[in-house]
Amino acid sequence: MSVGKKGVMWPVEEKIVELGEYKVNVASSGSGPPIVMLHGEEKRPSWRDWEGFLALADGHKVLIPDLVGFGRSSRSGESPDYKAQARIVHELLEVMKVGKATLAGYSWGGQVALEVAINWPETIENLILVASTYDKSQLSKLSKVRKPSLVIWAEDDLVTQLKAGYLLRDAIRTSRLEVLPPVAKDPRYDFTIPQRLLA
Repeated sequence: MSVGKKGVMWPVEEKIVELGEYKVNVASSGSGPPIVMLHGEEKRPSWRDWEGFLALADGHKVLIPDLVGFGRSSRSGESPDYKAQARIVHELLEVMKVGKATLAGYSWGGQVALEVAINWPETIENLILVASTYDKSQLSKLSKVRKPSLVIWAEDDLVTQLKAGYLLRDAIRTSRLEVLPPVAKDPRYDFTIPQRLLA
């Protein structure tokens, strides 16, 4: 069991999915249209970065993997880059027979989500990017992403500045940008935007 928004307890199942050389830990809860949520690289990153959003399991199948190199997934000398992580996520969704899903990514997880959307757009129902990082090489390819997309940013984000949110909004023609009020706190210290969304 895990505590979601407003203190509601949601049953969470964790399982290891074997993908060739990698083992990926996936937390899941609920049933219905799938939502896949990818964490960032902050302190102690794992599926628990999204734990507060388990209330979405009321009407959705929520799938939150630990990206390779994080949490309980395989760890090697170096974590795979965002392109390799995207291939792993795509393979994971195929093995789990997910089909189309809403894909949400926070910070570096957003960059991984962007790469999945660029290379396998047929697997994406909707795209949600929360203070997402990105590679400049991805920007020119984002016009291929024609799925409804939501870009979320904090007005005073000190790590990934708001202008990056506007760049992503402009690059993804089917997107809209939601700007959160100032958080008045440095997000590098015990704060993540997913936590702010629950406030």
